[in-house]
Amino acid sequence: MKKLLNSSSIIFSNKSYLKMIISESVKNFFLGTLLFCFFSNLSAQSHISMQSHQNAVTAIASLETGNFADNSFFSAGEDGFLIKWTDDGVGEHYQISDLEIKMIARSPNGSDIAVYETDGGLINRVSVWNWKTHTRKFTSKRFANPVTSLSYTEKGTYIIVGTSAINGVVCLNSSTGTVVPNKLSNSQAIISMATSSATENSIVTYSPSGLLSYYNLRTGVLKAKFDIGAGFKQTVLFNNNVFFAGATNDGISVVQATTGMETSFVPAKNPILICGKFDKDLYYLEFDGKLYNLKVLENLDNNSVSSPKLVKKINRLPGRESIVCAAKSGNDIVLGSQNGNIYKINSDFISENRQISFYPLTDNMYDRISDISQTGESFYFLTGNAVYKSSYDNGIVDKVAANSNQTNILTYNDNIILWTKNSRKPIELIKLSDKTPQELFVPQKIIQTLRLFGDKLVILEGNTTVKVFNLKDNSITTLYEGSGLQDALLYDENSLYVAKSAATNPESPFIFVDTVTKEIVPISMSGNVAYSLNKSETENEIYGIRVTESSSANSKTELFKFEPDTKMSSTILQINDEDPDSFVKLFSPYIYTNMGKDQIMSFNLQTKKQFHYKRSASLPLKIERNSSRLIILNRDGSISWYNPALATVLVDWYLTTEGQWYEF
Repeated sequence: MKKLLNSSSIIFSNKSYLKMIISESVKNFFLGTLLFCFFSNLSAQSHISMQSHQNAVTAIASLETGNFADNSFFSAGEDGFLIKWTDDGVGEHYQISDLEIKMIARSPNGSDIAVYETDGGLINRVSVWNWKTHTRKFTSKRFANPVTSLSYTEKGTYIIVGTSAINGVVCLNSSTGTVVPNKLSNSQAIISMATSSATENSIVTYSPSGLLSYYNLRTGVLKAKFDIGAGFKQTVLFNNNVFFAGATNDGISVVQATTGMETSFVPAKNPILICGKFDKDLYYLEFDGKLYNLKVLENLDNNSVSSPKLVKKINRLPGRESIVCAAKSGNDIVLGSQNGNIYKINSDFISENRQISFYPLTDNMYDRISDISQTGESFYFLTGNAVYKSSYDNGIVDKVAANSNQTNILTYNDNIILWTKNSRKPIELIKLSDKTPQELFVPQKIIQTLRLFGDKLVILEGNTTVKVFNLKDNSITTLYEGSGLQDALLYDENSLYVAKSAATNPESPFIFVDTVTKEIVPISMSGNVAYSLNKSETENEIYGIRVTESSSANSKTELFKFEPDTKMSSTILQINDEDPDSFVKLFSPYIYTNMGKDQIMSFNLQTKKQFHYKRSASLPLKIERNSSRLIILNRDGSISWYNPALATVLVDWYLTTEGQWYEF
């Protein structure tokens, strides 16, 4: 890894040397990891850094083997990233989804990790990834109901998935993802915990309705059940499965797991349980409004637990940041915050007789690029407070304008236009000659899309209204009003094409609007919804994406071509899944798309050949290109450079908070 410095300003920040210049040992670790990834799987690469998650940490999982030979642990976040943290304090980052990762579970084989990802609504998906190769082993069927528990059995033979449906416990073969019949078939309850015996002959589950149940895992027969109390969260077994513990907002209940008898209820305000399955004692974290208190309930002769004992007082985090999840990793405690940071309490600190602070493993070293736009052989890069100009060939970062937290950018002649998706913020024109922002237009509803066609901005407001803003005379005209609108394209002075939901009138995903007569003509086209329209500058053709949704396995997403002269449409590329949020970019004779979300595909409209680009650590969000370079904006705010003729990433660039490139 090397750092590209702005040639006009070579400045080191006051951050620690370790966090800005990677130490030699970490360099060696990084290089070794890259070489391994390169030779074992050319389809993906991770990146090594101490960068935090972009949003809240949702889960932490260590590999509990009992001998602490592997002290690594994984963190997952709302940003769809998995990060493997090693003893070096360095994270290996890889984004597996554009959805929130809600739960993770590590396989005893040390290389596989099961993941539950969700959009909080209709999409509830469990997949298994091989971390050594960064490849998905399988994706199970989509669950109709939210997943409530996810765990491997002790030897890793099965993955037990609990859902919020009655009889919703599913047992998966951990190698193939196929559903194994007759496992817990007699379970009538929703479960939020499942732990097998060492032999995998039996399994114990907890239901939020209050039942602790034991089953023969081979036959699915219920062996015993106890009513231990309803509504417990963060449920764990500890001390060789002798004790069960669960938390409420008001305290912790500890139950003798073999009898179902409560041994203790400890008052505690919103406790965070911290316990490995090999631990004899139960640790937990409690915040008193000023300090975090790490406490322990000690095992007393396997019959009960002690009263709470204070282990360590820990300083609160700066600002309003708070700890939301924690786990044991070896003898250490690792924690995740709602801001996406990872912290550690080293076992050495616990023994010291002083108040301590959480030790941060993460640091926000990088600025987030929210959008990119081509300008000749260079590109503009938009961050929350600035617009930069740079190119692959010189690496010089030139700040060309300030930004008042707009999220999107367009190049207009020698100037730029800034706007914000899903917002009513004013659209701004910045003349780069004097860097003065000029307010162009204040939308009445939130902006869904904004497109530039010559000297006209086509604005889609609130999925209902298409307007055009003339940059020559600052006039505003409403072109079309409807519902379920997704995108709009100005084909010529009098022709507007609108992509929409077929569920709204007129019942077509694609319509033509005469901007003079206001005549509306539905286009004969299949599909439930269309979006991401592109116009060919050399041919009389329009390209876009249409999605056909089905309750069966016949859902599909298609890249289509429409010819206005003949009114004919055809399919260029297709995937057999629903993808309602892909993009299309036309750079004749090539058309690019990220249908399927995992990588970029190109299609040569002349030769009809398809080409796949290997992805980086983060999922692709947008693409731009010039005559010699293809550039991809990734979801984590980084960029990846490609030679358009080569499949592999040339380099990944991250923009530091000092306005310099960091190169991976």
